[in-house]
Amino acid sequence: MIPINLIRQYHFCPRIVYFNLLTNIKPIYPRHVSLGKDYHKIQEKLSRYRRFKKLHIDFKEIIIDKYFEDKELEIVGKIDTALITQDEIIPIEFKQKSGKKPTFVHILQLYGYGYLLSKAYSLEFKQAFIFYDQNLKLHHINITQKTKDQFFKTLQNIKDILEDEIFPNSNANEAKCSQCEYINFCDDRI
Repeated sequence: MIPINLIRQYHFCPRIVYFNLLTNIKPIYPRHVSLGKDYHKIQEKLSRYRRFKKLHIDFKEIIIDKYFEDKELEIVGKIDTALITQDEIIPIEFKQKSGKKPTFVHILQLYGYGYLLSKAYSLEFKQAFIFYDQNLKLHHINITQKTKDQFFKTLQNIKDILEDEIFPNSNANEAKCSQCEYINFCDDRI
Protein backbone atom coordinates (compact mmCIF):
# COMPACT_ATOMS: atom_id res chain seq x y z
CA MET A 1 0.00 0.00 0.00
CA ILE A 2 1.19 3.49 -0.87
CA PRO A 3 0.77 6.11 1.86
CA ILE A 4 -0.91 9.27 0.55
CA ASN A 5 1.78 11.47 2.10
CA LEU A 6 4.23 10.02 -0.45
CA ILE A 7 2.32 11.90 -3.18
CA ARG A 8 3.71 15.11 -1.68
CA GLN A 9 7.10 13.55 -1.03
CA TYR A 10 7.38 12.34 -4.63
CA HIS A 11 7.18 15.93 -5.84
CA PHE A 12 9.78 17.00 -3.30
CA CYS A 13 12.10 14.22 -4.51
CA PRO A 14 11.16 10.83 -6.03
CA ARG A 15 14.08 9.23 -4.23
CA ILE A 16 12.23 9.60 -0.93
CA VAL A 17 9.61 7.22 -2.32
CA TYR A 18 12.34 4.76 -3.29
CA PHE A 19 14.03 4.89 0.12
CA ASN A 20 10.73 4.77 1.97
CA LEU A 21 9.13 1.84 0.14
CA LEU A 22 12.02 -0.20 -1.23
CA THR A 23 14.71 -0.11 1.45
CA ASN A 24 14.98 -0.88 5.13
CA ILE A 25 16.85 2.35 5.78
CA LYS A 26 15.54 4.17 8.83
CA PRO A 27 15.35 7.87 8.04
CA ILE A 28 16.89 10.52 10.22
CA TYR A 29 14.16 13.13 10.42
CA PRO A 30 14.97 16.83 10.76
CA ARG A 31 13.56 18.68 13.76
CA HIS A 32 10.72 20.26 11.76
CA VAL A 33 9.21 16.78 11.25
CA SER A 34 8.83 16.19 15.00
CA LEU A 35 7.43 19.71 15.37
CA GLY A 36 4.90 18.89 12.65
CA LYS A 37 3.85 15.70 14.44
CA ASP A 38 3.39 17.63 17.68
CA TYR A 39 1.33 20.23 15.83
CA HIS A 40 -0.94 17.49 14.39
CA LYS A 41 -1.47 15.94 17.84
CA ILE A 42 -2.58 19.32 19.19
CA GLN A 43 -4.90 19.92 16.22
CA GLU A 44 -6.39 16.44 16.61
CA LYS A 45 -7.25 17.12 20.27
CA LEU A 46 -8.66 20.54 19.46
CA SER A 47 -10.74 19.19 16.55
CA ARG A 48 -12.73 17.08 19.00
CA TYR A 49 -14.14 20.35 20.39
CA ARG A 50 -14.33 22.46 17.24
CA ARG A 51 -17.63 23.17 15.52
CA PHE A 52 -16.09 24.61 12.33
CA LYS A 53 -18.68 27.41 12.25
CA LYS A 54 -16.60 29.64 9.98
CA LEU A 55 -16.92 27.04 7.22
CA HIS A 56 -20.71 27.59 7.09
CA ILE A 57 -21.35 23.92 6.38
CA ASP A 58 -24.26 21.96 7.76
CA PHE A 59 -22.60 18.66 8.61
CA LYS A 60 -23.94 15.65 10.47
CA GLU A 61 -20.70 13.94 11.48
CA ILE A 62 -16.99 14.70 12.02
CA ILE A 63 -14.22 12.19 11.32
CA ILE A 64 -10.98 12.81 13.22
CA ASP A 65 -7.59 11.14 12.86
CA LYS A 66 -8.69 7.93 11.15
CA TYR A 67 -6.95 5.59 8.69
CA PHE A 68 -8.53 4.63 5.39
CA GLU A 69 -7.37 2.42 2.54
CA ASP A 70 -8.40 1.57 -0.96
CA LYS A 71 -7.24 -1.89 -2.02
CA GLU A 72 -8.08 -1.25 -5.68
CA LEU A 73 -5.73 1.73 -5.97
CA GLU A 74 -3.38 0.37 -3.28
CA ILE A 75 -3.35 3.61 -1.29
CA VAL A 76 -3.69 4.30 2.42
CA GLY A 77 -3.85 7.47 4.46
CA LYS A 78 -4.64 8.97 7.82
CA ILE A 79 -7.25 11.71 7.63
CA ASP A 80 -6.76 14.77 9.85
CA THR A 81 -10.43 15.73 9.88
CA ALA A 82 -13.43 15.39 7.57
CA LEU A 83 -16.98 16.63 7.63
CA ILE A 84 -19.83 14.46 6.41
CA THR A 85 -22.91 16.25 5.09
CA GLN A 86 -26.07 14.74 3.67
CA ASP A 87 -24.53 14.19 0.23
CA GLU A 88 -20.86 15.16 0.43
CA ILE A 89 -17.64 14.45 2.30
CA ILE A 90 -15.21 17.31 2.92
CA PRO A 91 -11.64 16.60 4.06
CA ILE A 92 -9.76 19.13 6.18
CA GLU A 93 -5.98 19.20 6.52
CA PHE A 94 -3.96 21.05 9.12
CA LYS A 95 -0.51 22.21 8.07
CA GLN A 96 2.01 23.80 10.37
CA LYS A 97 3.63 25.65 7.48
CA SER A 98 2.67 29.26 7.00
CA GLY A 99 1.59 30.17 3.54
CA LYS A 100 -0.34 32.74 1.62
CA LYS A 101 -1.95 30.03 -0.47
CA PRO A 102 -1.90 26.22 -0.55
CA THR A 103 0.85 24.57 -2.53
CA PHE A 104 -0.16 22.30 -5.37
CA VAL A 105 1.44 19.30 -3.64
CA HIS A 106 -0.66 19.94 -0.52
CA ILE A 107 -3.73 20.01 -2.74
CA LEU A 108 -2.68 16.72 -4.38
CA GLN A 109 -2.21 15.13 -0.97
CA LEU A 110 -5.61 16.44 0.12
CA TYR A 111 -7.17 15.02 -3.04
CA GLY A 112 -5.81 11.60 -2.07
CA TYR A 113 -7.47 11.81 1.32
CA GLY A 114 -10.71 13.00 -0.23
CA TYR A 115 -10.62 10.13 -2.70
CA LEU A 116 -10.21 7.61 0.14
CA LEU A 117 -13.08 9.18 2.06
CA SER A 118 -15.32 9.33 -1.00
CA LYS A 119 -14.81 5.61 -1.66
CA ALA A 120 -15.27 4.62 2.00
CA TYR A 121 -18.51 6.56 2.47
CA SER A 122 -19.87 6.48 -1.11
CA LEU A 123 -20.25 10.25 -1.04
CA GLU A 124 -19.29 12.96 -3.49
CA PHE A 125 -16.02 14.80 -2.92
CA LYS A 126 -15.70 18.17 -4.64
CA GLN A 127 -14.20 20.54 -2.08
CA ALA A 128 -11.76 20.57 0.81
CA PHE A 129 -10.12 22.91 3.28
CA ILE A 130 -6.55 23.50 4.45
CA PHE A 131 -5.79 25.32 7.67
CA TYR A 132 -2.28 26.72 7.86
CA ASP A 133 -0.19 27.63 10.90
CA GLN A 134 -1.11 28.38 14.49
CA ASN A 135 -3.49 31.12 13.30
CA LEU A 136 -5.50 28.54 11.32
CA LYS A 137 -5.59 30.60 8.15
CA LEU A 138 -8.34 28.98 6.12
CA HIS A 139 -8.09 28.04 2.45
CA HIS A 140 -11.02 26.64 0.51
CA ILE A 141 -10.05 24.18 -2.24
CA ASN A 142 -12.28 23.35 -5.19
CA ILE A 143 -11.28 20.03 -6.71
CA THR A 144 -10.49 20.39 -10.41
CA GLN A 145 -9.88 17.92 -13.20
CA LYS A 146 -6.26 19.08 -13.29
CA THR A 147 -5.87 18.05 -9.64
CA LYS A 148 -7.41 14.63 -10.30
CA ASP A 149 -5.26 14.04 -13.37
CA GLN A 150 -2.05 15.07 -11.61
CA PHE A 151 -2.84 12.92 -8.58
CA PHE A 152 -3.32 9.80 -10.69
CA LYS A 153 -0.25 10.60 -12.80
CA THR A 154 1.86 10.95 -9.64
CA LEU A 155 0.42 7.75 -8.21
CA GLN A 156 1.34 5.92 -11.41
CA ASN A 157 4.88 7.34 -11.26
CA ILE A 158 5.20 5.99 -7.72
CA LYS A 159 3.92 2.59 -8.82
CA ASP A 160 6.48 2.62 -11.64
CA ILE A 161 9.27 3.18 -9.09
CA LEU A 162 7.97 0.23 -7.08
CA GLU A 163 7.69 -2.00 -10.13
CA ASP A 164 11.04 -1.08 -11.70
CA GLU A 165 12.97 -0.95 -8.40
CA ILE A 166 15.45 1.42 -10.06
CA PHE A 167 16.90 4.33 -8.11
CA PRO A 168 15.11 7.31 -9.69
CA ASN A 169 16.68 10.49 -10.97
CA SER A 170 16.13 13.58 -8.90
CA ASN A 171 15.96 17.25 -9.70
CA ALA A 172 16.22 18.22 -6.03
CA ASN A 173 18.45 21.19 -5.31
CA GLU A 174 20.82 21.80 -2.41
CA ALA A 175 18.08 23.46 -0.35
CA LYS A 176 15.84 20.40 -0.65
CA CYS A 177 18.68 17.96 -0.07
CA SER A 178 19.79 19.75 3.09
CA GLN A 179 16.42 19.09 4.73
CA CYS A 180 15.99 15.50 3.51
CA GLU A 181 15.87 12.61 5.95
CA TYR A 182 17.81 10.42 3.49
CA ILE A 183 20.65 12.85 2.71
CA ASN A 184 23.28 10.45 4.07
CA PHE A 185 22.21 7.72 1.65
CA CYS A 186 21.93 9.76 -1.52
CA ASP A 187 25.61 10.32 -2.28
CA ASP A 188 25.41 11.88 -5.74
CA ARG A 189 23.53 14.98 -4.64
CA ILE A 190 26.05 17.04 -2.66
